[in-house]
Amino acid sequence: MKPYEIFRRLSSSEVDAMVLSSCEDEEIPDKIAGAVLSLQRLSLKRFERLHEDVRKGYVRKTLRDKRAEDLALFVLSAGLVRSKGEMIESFLSALDLPHEGPSLTADGPVAEPPEAPLKKAVAGLVAASRAPWAATFLHAFADQPDVSWPSLQALLDSDPALALEDRSAS
Repeated sequence: MKPYEIFRRLSSSEVDAMVLSSCEDEEIPDKIAGAVLSLQRLSLKRFERLHEDVRKGYVRKTLRDKRAEDLALFVLSAGLVRSKGEMIESFLSALDLPHEGPSLTADGPVAEPPEAPLKKAVAGLVAASRAPWAATFLHAFADQPDVSWPSLQALLDSDPALALEDRSAS
């Protein structure tokens, strides 16, 4: 599932919280602002005059836009690392993947672990975490450019506990 599709399933408050968490990375606010202005065809002066709720709406709309796929992945990754770091770190540790805290340290493609340990790590992640966030992380992880894990994708496609429910109306 692409990052913009994940954002389409999150509620407005969840998107806002993810953006806020991701903005702890000092590069993110400028990237978000640039994408909003260019994709929504807004001038900076006009955007600055808008009410905060309207600006947040434009950010949500941009992150849910297919044209902002790279930005959505960047924001989703940064937001998850900052808000769900312990959950991510436990998953990476369970698979003995090279990491520093919740961040992978491998250069280049990450080799897929054997299926049995992967299933065990996924089950442990779901059991230890709130299911929606475990599923959100796993879908985002599977879409990382350096991760091509057919076994994980098969789990995501077949396990109802890993389905991303549509919470956008809430």
